[in-house]
Formats: sequence, C-alpha cells, structure tokens
Amino acid sequence: MQRSLSSLAHDLVPITINVGEDFKSIVWKAQYDMDFNTECLFCFSERITGYRVEDEAGHSGKVAVCPHCEKVNAIYA
Repeated sequence: MQRSLSSLAHDLVPITINVGEDFKSIVWKAQYDMDFNTECLFCFSERITGYRVEDEAGHSGKVAVCPHCEKVNAIYA
C-alpha cells in the first residue's frame, strides 16, 4: 500500500503539550506508560507518571505527569 508524502507528514505531527500545563486526561486519550523516580518540578512530589497521549486530531506523544498536582513535567520519546 502506498501513501502520499502529505499523509505521511500529517502522521508525524506531534501533539502540542507544554511543560507546566494541566494534564487533560479527559481531552487527551491517555494510556499509562511508566513511572519515573524523580521529583515534580511544581510540587516536589517524589514520583511522576508517564502516559502515552493522543489528542482529538490524532496527534500523539508521551508526557510525564505528577499524580499529585496533575501538571505536565516533561515530554519524552
């Protein structure tokens, strides 16, 4: 099956999420990925959780979120 370059370029567009943004688990389809043993940048909780997320347009990415203050701490690959 062949795909046009324009459709391939569309598939590579990442989700737009900023560090410090509130985690929108209802808006983004979120699936647990992993735990990180590191402090939150915002509330100094001792653990953050990684999620695979997808927005309504189908763009995807991975974010690390504090389960306590629910802020995005990092975007990772």
